[in-house]
Amino acid sequence: MSNHIYKNIKRTIYMANFKIIVIFFLFVNSFAIAQNNTHKVKKGETIYSITRKYDMSEKALYKLNPKIKGKVLQVNTVLTIQKIIEDDLVETANELAENSETHKVKKGESFATISKKYNISIEELSLLNPKVKSRRLKAGTILQILNKEEKVQEEVIAETNTNQGQNNKKIEHIILPKETKYGVSKRYGISIEALENLNPEIKTNFPVGYVLTIQSSETEASILNEEETLLVNVMSDNFLKKADILVEKASEFIGTRYRSGGTTPNGFDCSGLMLTTFKEIDLTLPRTSGDQANYGDEVRKNKAQKGDLIFFATGRKKSRINHVGMITEVSDGEIKFIHSSTSAGVIISSLNESYYSTRFRQINRVLN
Repeated sequence: MSNHIYKNIKRTIYMANFKIIVIFFLFVNSFAIAQNNTHKVKKGETIYSITRKYDMSEKALYKLNPKIKGKVLQVNTVLTIQKIIEDDLVETANELAENSETHKVKKGESFATISKKYNISIEELSLLNPKVKSRRLKAGTILQILNKEEKVQEEVIAETNTNQGQNNKKIEHIILPKETKYGVSKRYGISIEALENLNPEIKTNFPVGYVLTIQSSETEASILNEEETLLVNVMSDNFLKKADILVEKASEFIGTRYRSGGTTPNGFDCSGLMLTTFKEIDLTLPRTSGDQANYGDEVRKNKAQKGDLIFFATGRKKSRINHVGMITEVSDGEIKFIHSSTSAGVIISSLNESYYSTRFRQINRVLN
């Protein structure tokens, strides 16, 4: 056998072995990726923390796991996880480059001063820049400010207001990425309830690209009365931002056991959970539920907002308040609240539940 033929045979064997090794590693890598497509919920985890961990949006997580939407996230739930693919990132980056206006933070500037400069709310500024912490705003940070399409909408609306009578015009608004019902309702001076009555499809969803009807000649009954207008003005962006922080903090403790006198993740009683949660925004509440019931301003049930404290009398004395929770959501007349119950620990419950509806006593607003 010639040396040339021997070398060819050796090279052929080597390439065959190399292909086998490559195929093996590809198989192992694919298997590993498949194994990473799920996530088992651990104690203290929230939707927010999970989406940040896997660099995906809440909308994407709910799309992959529709059964968890609107429900309390349970420990050991297995979630389907899928990171945003490269094409989506490129498309998103291109879209932002086309439509975004940016602001370079200067020394001494804050979210408050920047939001006033561009005539947007602090909530909208936070939503447009989810990775930027308002408390640690550094000079040189590039912030996304406004969407050009949104500006065009405002110009069209302004022209419509000039050319037509206020009572005869019809205004439409296209839902943009990161917009909220609150932001849209505030911009046009109507209540969220009126917005949902005009657009029933958004009661359970707020899809990007959907064309909203804002106001028409038939909607005079939807205009805010004087008291509601005053309430909207009082409910500042700062209030809502603090309420979101409180809900996020309290949700971290879901599943924590009940412990009398407890004020730590090792165990909470009801007032201890509130005490620890509100320290997140540097607000120190009284220690007991009875004393907390005397803190802040009492508000009517139909004016309840996220971040308000809600009180109950669960003992033998129906007049004595002995249990407290914090409202996490008000939707379609239903009030949901987070609290530490003696039977289940830290959970989210509804005021529609007969046990709590019959023992409800009052709601206090402790945020300014």
